[in-house]
Amino acid sequence: MADVAGAIFTRPPWCEPYPAARSLSARLLADSGSPGFVLAVALHGEELAGFAYGMRCSRLAVLAGREPADDFTLRELGVLPEARGQGLGAALHDAVLSVAEPGRRWLATHPAATEAMGLYRAQGWRSVMLTGENRLIMTSTPTKQY
Repeated sequence: MADVAGAIFTRPPWCEPYPAARSLSARLLADSGSPGFVLAVALHGEELAGFAYGMRCSRLAVLAGREPADDFTLRELGVLPEARGQGLGAALHDAVLSVAEPGRRWLATHPAATEAMGLYRAQGWRSVMLTGENRLIMTSTPTKQY
């Protein structure tokens, strides 16, 4: 997981230093004990090609000035560059959200992540606010069955 995150998030627009990008695996491990934790992975043969995870969390809702509720946050979604264009991102997105408890959904992404933005908008997400950290907070209320 750390190597895949390193291959994804060191590239533009994120441009994270390799150690910081790889630390996603430690964050995922820490988050795995959270209520409502869901993880989905995509394999190409025996190799990890992508992942997505989320959990019950209202941190982005509060940051966006909303009252905490039954919020679910899609914390991370990533697909290796060489595996993109095959629908893996949408499949991972839907796999995580299909088992998430009902309620408001949140995510944060880089506003220049055009592929991710296209996926999220196609799935019904809408922009709420841009933070000073160059993160775009988006929300979605489930309207379709996954």
